[in-house]
Order: sequence, then C-alpha cells, then structure tokens
Amino acid sequence: MKKPLLFYCFLMLLFWSTSLQAQDRTVSGVVTAQDDGLPMPGVTVIIKGTSTGTVTDIDGAYTIAVPNDNAILQFSSVGYKTVERSVGAQSSINITLEASTQIMDEIVVVGYGTERTEALTGSINTINSEEFEQIPTASFQESLQGLASGVQVTANDGSPGAGINVRVRGIGSINAGNDPLYVIDGIPVTSGSVSQTDFGNDGRSSNVLSSLNPNDIASITILKDASSTAIYGSRGANGVVLITTKQGSQGKAKIDLRAQVGFSDFAFNNLLEPLNRDQYTELYLEGRVNAGSTPEEAQALFDQQFPENANTNWIDEISQTGITQQYDLSASGGNEKIQYFASLGYFDQEGTVVNNKFTRYSSRINLAAQLTPKLRVTNNITLSYFTQRGITDGTRWQAPFYVGFLMAPTVPVLDDLGRYYGEHTFFMGANNPVGHLNEDRRELEQTRIIDNFTASYEIMDGLRFTSAWSFDILNVDEFIFNNGRYGDGRNVGGTGNEARTDIINWLGTQTLNYDLTIADKHSITALLGYEAQKVTQDITEASGEGYPHPDLNTLASAANPTQATSERTEYAFNSIFSRINYNFDERYYLSASIRTDGSSRFGPDSRWGTFWSVGGSYRISEESFFDNVDFINQLKLRVSYGVTGNANIGDFDWATLYEFEREYDGLPAAAPEQVGDRTLTWESQENFNVGLDLGLFNGRLNATADYFIRTSTDLILDNPLSYTTGFREIKQNVGDMENRGLELALSGDILDTRGFRLNAAWNITFITNEITFLPSAIVDGTKRREEGRDFQEYYLFGWAGVNPADGAPLWYTDESKTETTSNINDAARFYDGKTATPDFFGGFNLSASYKGITVSAQLNYMFGHHVYDGPGWVIHGDGRFTPRSTSTWAFENRWQQPGDDALFPRFAWGNTSASNTRNSSRYLFAGDYIRLRNVNISYQFPNALTDKLKLRSLQAYVNLRNFWTWVTDDNLHFDPEQTTNGVYNTVTPISKTVQVGVNIGL
Repeated sequence: MKKPLLFYCFLMLLFWSTSLQAQDRTVSGVVTAQDDGLPMPGVTVIIKGTSTGTVTDIDGAYTIAVPNDNAILQFSSVGYKTVERSVGAQSSINITLEASTQIMDEIVVVGYGTERTEALTGSINTINSEEFEQIPTASFQESLQGLASGVQVTANDGSPGAGINVRVRGIGSINAGNDPLYVIDGIPVTSGSVSQTDFGNDGRSSNVLSSLNPNDIASITILKDASSTAIYGSRGANGVVLITTKQGSQGKAKIDLRAQVGFSDFAFNNLLEPLNRDQYTELYLEGRVNAGSTPEEAQALFDQQFPENANTNWIDEISQTGITQQYDLSASGGNEKIQYFASLGYFDQEGTVVNNKFTRYSSRINLAAQLTPKLRVTNNITLSYFTQRGITDGTRWQAPFYVGFLMAPTVPVLDDLGRYYGEHTFFMGANNPVGHLNEDRRELEQTRIIDNFTASYEIMDGLRFTSAWSFDILNVDEFIFNNGRYGDGRNVGGTGNEARTDIINWLGTQTLNYDLTIADKHSITALLGYEAQKVTQDITEASGEGYPHPDLNTLASAANPTQATSERTEYAFNSIFSRINYNFDERYYLSASIRTDGSSRFGPDSRWGTFWSVGGSYRISEESFFDNVDFINQLKLRVSYGVTGNANIGDFDWATLYEFEREYDGLPAAAPEQVGDRTLTWESQENFNVGLDLGLFNGRLNATADYFIRTSTDLILDNPLSYTTGFREIKQNVGDMENRGLELALSGDILDTRGFRLNAAWNITFITNEITFLPSAIVDGTKRREEGRDFQEYYLFGWAGVNPADGAPLWYTDESKTETTSNINDAARFYDGKTATPDFFGGFNLSASYKGITVSAQLNYMFGHHVYDGPGWVIHGDGRFTPRSTSTWAFENRWQQPGDDALFPRFAWGNTSASNTRNSSRYLFAGDYIRLRNVNISYQFPNALTDKLKLRSLQAYVNLRNFWTWVTDDNLHFDPEQTTNGVYNTVTPISKTVQVGVNIGL
C-alpha cells in the first residue's frame, strides 16, 4: 500500500477490536414458527418504545443488547402475531411465532438510525439480500433493476464492471449530478467514475462501486422523498441509497461457502449483423456504378483494393463466450462478548468481447462488542482490489462495435506474415479491431479501504451518545496504450497514457439519540448530530510516445515523454442536523428534520444552506371503527413536504481562477481561466409526497401508492457571457425544473398451503418532466433544453423517408410535416413530442416454493420513450464513406429501383446528398421493452441428507440472467437498455448468462 502508517494503524485497530472483553447485558435466543417448528430468519426484534433492534439470522438466532431488566422485547414478522417478552434477569429468550391475521411491523434502516415501518412518514423501498445474492453481477446496482418503484436503473453498457445509471424519481438537475448519494454502513462514499483517461469513456466503463461485494450486503434501503432524505441535506436531492452490510450474531460459528460459474452471450437477439463477402462485393460494385463508374471500372477498383478477397465476420472475430466465476467464503457468530462477520470474495468475469474482463478480490470484517452495560463499539472494515480491462466505446477507431461494421469483410484479420492486417495499408485508417483488442491496452486497477468505527454510550435510560469515525480510501491506476503498427498510434510509434488518482474521504459524525415513552400512549424519539467531512483528491498523469514493441508498453519504454501533470483538489462539509418523531397511540405519527450544511464548494457569501422536512402519517386501520372490518388489516395515509439540496458540482465553480500552465518568453506566466460568482448557491429541491399503504386479507395482499412532485430550483448552469469579457460563460443559478409522478406497488402471498407457497410482487412508476424556467435554450446533441419542454425531449431534423421514384432521402421542411425536401440544408429541426423519458417503468416478481424447490422469476419493463442511434449516420452512411461496409439490415432494405418502398436511400460511393451528418429522426426508434431479468431455480437439500454430511445447509441452483427481451420496434437493432439520455453509442451489448451454483453451510 502507498500509506503504510495507515495500514499498520488499521492492523492495530483490528487486533484491539478482536481482543475486546465485553461486560454487556445481552439477551439471545432462537425464533421458530409454530406451524412447522422451523427457525425463522428475518424476524424483527426491538426494544419496546425505542428504535433499537436487530433481526434474526438464517438460523433464526438473534442477539440484542438491553439497557436494563425492565426492558421489553417485541418479536414481529410479516404474517405472524407480535410477541412481547419482559427481559427481567433472563439472558436467553426463545420465541415461537404464531401465524397472524394482522400485518406486523418490521424495522428498516433510515438516515442515521432505524425505524419501524409503522412509524414511517416518508417513502422508502427496502431490498433484502435474498433478492440479489445469487445474481451474477459485478455491481449491486444492476441487481436493483425492477425491484423498487420510482427507481430507474439502466446499464451504461455490457462491459464487465461498467457504470450503472440510477435515477430516483427522475432527473433533477441539468449540469449538477443526478446520481443518488450512496451510504455504506453510515459512510457517504465516493461513487460513479473517477477515471482521468480515455478508459472511462465519459464515465460509461468504470464504476468505483464495483469494489463492493454484493454478497456482503444485508439490505439496501432507497430513500425517495424529503421526509426520508432531508436529514442528508445538501446531498439528498437525488435520493439516498443506504447499504447495510451483514453482521454477526451470538451463537455457534456459521461458515458459508458460495460457488457459481456462468456462461454469457449477447442478450438482445436483434442486433445488427455485418455484411459477408458476397453482400459487400455486390454493394461495392453497385455503389461504384451509381457514382458514375462502369461495371468494369468498378470491378477493377474492387480487385485493386481487396486482392485477398477474404470473408471475415468482424463481429464474430471480436466476440466470445463470456465466463463468470464467483466464490465467497464467510463466517459469522459470536458470544455474549463479541459478535463477528468476516468474508472473502473472488469474482472474475470475462466479457463477451475479446480481452474485456473484470476481476475483484474482496474481504470484510465486521465486529461488535459491548465493553460495559452502557458502552458498545463496532468496527466495519472492507478491503477490495479489482482489475479491469476495458474497450473503447463511441465513434472511435478502437471501438470494436463501431469499426467492426465499417471494416470490409474482404479484409483478412492477419496478413501474409501473420501480423494483424492494417500496418502499411490504406484501409480504414490502418485499423484492425481484433488487433486493437489484443495488442492495445486499456487497463484500470482500483484498491479501496472503507472503515467505520463507532462507539455508542448510554448516558441514561433513553439517552444515547454515538461517535462514528470513518474513512474511504480509494486508489485508481489507469494505463492506456495504442500500438505503433496500426491505428491512432501508428504515426508516432505508439502512444501511452498513465494516470493515478488517490482519494481520501474522511468523516466524523457525533449524535445524541433520545427515546421517551409517556403513559404507553405518547412516544418521542429525537436525534441531534454534528458531522464534518473532508475529501481530498490527488491526480498524477503522464504520457509518452515511440515504443519499440507492443509488449514493451510501460511509460518507461516510451522514447519521447509528451506530458506530465499533477493536481490536487479538495472539498469539505460541516453540518448540524436534527430530527424528531412523535407517535400517539401507534395511530398518529409526526416527524420533522432540519439540517444546516456548510460547503467549501460555494462562495463565502452563500456557503451555508438549510434543508428541512415535515411529515405525518395516520394509521386509519387502528381506529375503533375498523375493528369489524376484517378484510382490511392496514390502512395508512402518509404526507410529507421538505427541501433538499444538490452540491454535486465542481470544487471551485464559484471562484475566479487563474491558470499557471503558460509561459511567456521562457518564463512562467498566468492567465485568467474562469470568472467566478461569489453568490453561487445550492440547487434546491422542494419535495411533496402523499402516500397510501394498504394491507388486505390477513396480510396476504399489500399495496402502496405514492404521488410526488419534485421541484428543482436555482439550477446551476453555464450562463453565456459577451465575448468582450474574455470568457464564454459563467456558472450561475438560472433554471427550474419539475418532475411529477405516481408510484404503485402490489405484493402478496397468492397461495400458502400444504407446503406450497406462491408469492408475487409488481411495481410501476409513471413520471413526467418539465423545465419550468430557463432564460435561454441550451442545445445539447440530440436535445434542446427549453422552458416548457421535457428535459430529455429530442430536437431533430425530421426524417420523411425515401423517395420511391429515385431513392433520394427526404426530410420535412418544418414541424407541420406537410412538405419534404431531398436537401438537408432546406430541412428543419423541430420537436416531435418524442423523449428519452419513459411514460412508465417497473418490474414484476414471482416466486413459488414446494418441499425445498424454489422457482423465482423477475422481469422489468419500460415504455413510452425513444432511443437514438448515435453512430447510425456513419454505419448506415448510404455510401458517403468510401469504401466502408454497413449492416445486413441496410443491405436488405436499400432502394435499388424506381418504385421500391425502401428504408434506406440509393447507395452510391461519395453519396453526400443522401448522407446526413446532422441529428435526424431517421435514427430514432421506440425504446419500449420487456426483459426477463432473472430466473432462479434452486433446491434446498433436506435435513436428513445435510445431517449425514455434517452440513448446516446445502443448496444448488440454476440462474438465467437477461435471457429474453421483447421490443415493440422491429427496426431497433441495438440493445433497448440505454443510458437515461437514450443515446446509443456503440457500447458493448448487455449480456445474458446461464449460471449454476451451490451454497454450502457448515
């Protein structure tokens, strides 16, 4: 490691933690079900009148620290009657739960604490580990798809370890970040991409959260409205994702081994296919003749350019069957003194593209100990390391799914000397997609340590002080190498670029929690906290050119160093926050929170911001007039309103800056770089939410509905300046935007009889977006951000099809679509009501189990949006780019003779009149899709066998991932799952995987 002192301190801390001798007052036991006598995992155990609690593990065991002998424990689980037991002098309490006709309450994680579900006034979703443990993904984020209403999750691309887009209740900002805040065991961690080189492909390919092993996660809670997120103040505007890792419990040590292997191919079956030799030959000759050559001249040119006349399928050459392996070993247990959870993980994924892979090594130790009856300490630490070999996306020559369609099939992979074809040749800029994948390097290594040390002291009954000290240390090394034989590096003998990024995220949180119950009717919980955070980022980057051989590709081998830079940036937060909850008779609930944040990212005049929320809920079903309404077990109304903020901007966007990279007459010189605005302030969001929770038929059917309005104000934009100032723009607060939506969720036990259980869950989210204030329109690629419009609404030249008479392209002259022209210069760009924002999206889950056999299926869907083929104007260039190839779709649907009703214009080499390099609706497609995200078939071997084998448990399973995809648009020839802006950019297609695995409990 780079910082040995910190590492040694960690070892000392770990040794100290494991040697603690507890003097606590703890109670432990096992919870079983009355109907079958089996242990019950996931049972909520809380100290009555407080929010302090735990849940039982897979063996039904629990351990909880109690303040005194007067404590009362509540045991509850969905579908079972709540049981209360006085602790007294007991140290062991075993419980049997009876099936119930009422919906029981569970404990869920919220900001800076836990809460009973009955007391929630906000909108949250909780996803337990059982829902994603057996899914073979590099990042836990991908596993969230379709599981939570209001949460849109899409993969950036199909590369192993690539980034994931997560949007909670739409897009709330134009220039500032839209990602939610990720909090792991109380630590707001670094997320997204920190790549400094071309490896990141604008953040698509890299994802620092891939360092977290999904099998270490106990639960994920997504906070969506102000009542739940305002406690995070300036960072809660885009939602908060709380990740809780697994903990140990009192009892015999439990060792679990998980092993799985899977095989992958492209998920979408309607992808473009490249031309074969015969098709390309026909198209080449046709294009030459249509451009004015005679058939003989065309043939002579073909023979001259392609003497080898090969028959290469470039997409097949760059593709392979992906292989995924994952092995996890964990141990948990403890006694009255110490509880522990420890794990080791190995994940290796070879992608569906040659030399595209991701390998992760992870470890975790979570410890808890009670030093005295009043003092409890915990230490959660994880160390992970991953390596990633990526590929290039977009319209660049090294992008395999771009050049793979443009390379003529008549070009061979290797030349006569066995070298990759491309060196000393004119064709395609002397590029070779197979050679790039094998001889170029795009590599990233990441090392990460996350540690959270917490000490909690009970000052008096109901009053507890907690001190948490955390750090998140991240190191990323990147190396990009372009060989010197062919491609972009051929003219300089090869190029290399190396970057190192070090990030230290330090956090200290001090809180006071107070719980008070009066006359068994009034309950008050209060939180007061102070938090300080500082993040420092150091970046070093160097590059060189001139390499003797592709295997000698470090910077030390470069003959000519070309660049060396370094920089440091940092930001800090100071925060004071408070929350109070009031409960009357478990019917009426009120909550309020307030947080004041100070951030160095804003100027001295606007450095502090205050964010707050109020919320209330009414359990109507607890009223006496509901006593005789047997079929309704729960009816709860929730309302909340509040203001949150968004500080996800540059560290010094407010400041007037000078740059010192210049020289004058051989001497160092400075020049103005950025004009500042000392009044630049937070982007704020007002959030209104009204929700209804309904439980029917003895808790077998549960429904939730939420309506929300999310209004973003003071959006930070680049406001244009007169060029006479010497600057193009200045960052100012000049825009507003609004999202409105409706979320519906339904879940239930359809059947539960004679050992057979059938469960189903469904969710759907409807959402609309509108820019409500913007002084001037902003053109951004395929979009035009304008007041009164959807943020993702397309603004394109209107494609009118192909003229059947002569094969000429046609565009509309204006938005009325009444007149057409074959000259793009006479066409108009306009809105057509099509947007990348879906009308609705959601998911459906179904699970059935019988005598140890469980079958589960999960699909997600998205409708009402459009996706755009970014490189379509090149790949389907109609002959403009001589002599590039195209796809079979274009070949089979091109115009050839008068009267043809064709999709593609007349093909002619150099056909500039038929080509459109501008953003046109010709490449816009309906993006509606349904994807069978996951199918899992598992078998839990009976106890009779596991007892003979001396095992605690044994489970085998088969998993199918992304195995079926349906789209509404037959002309869509790239994967429908695209980033939230809807633009496809020749990324690696999403893969489908067939996987087998086994879980062994010792």
